Amino acid sequence: MRDYIAMASFTMAVIGGLAAMLNKHRDKQTMGSIVGIVFLISFFLLVSKEAKVILQVACVIAFAIAVAGGLVTILSNREDTRMGAMITGIVSLGTSLLILFTYL
Repeated sequence: MRDYIAMASFTMAVIGGLAAMLNKHRDKQTMGSIVGIVFLISFFLLVSKEAKVILQVACVIAFAIAVAGGLVTILSNREDTRMGAMITGIVSLGTSLLILFTYL
């Protein structure tokens, strides 16, 4: 049950990251960032080291979000969108590396 809640937390963290990256309103980007960070912390507190498949999928998804953040940063013309995508990309890349080197 604990791993299912961790999966739900990671899903919410991804949604928060995407909101921070793709939303045009600065307030909504800030709220998406806060939601994403809180649920990401919840994911790391809840996930067990024995759930290898969940950790592998989370690592791949976090890396995909990091790549998407880099692409949005490169291709966007808006300053606030670039900044949100850059921060989301850096946090996602750090998350994927943390999962890879700590749990896998």
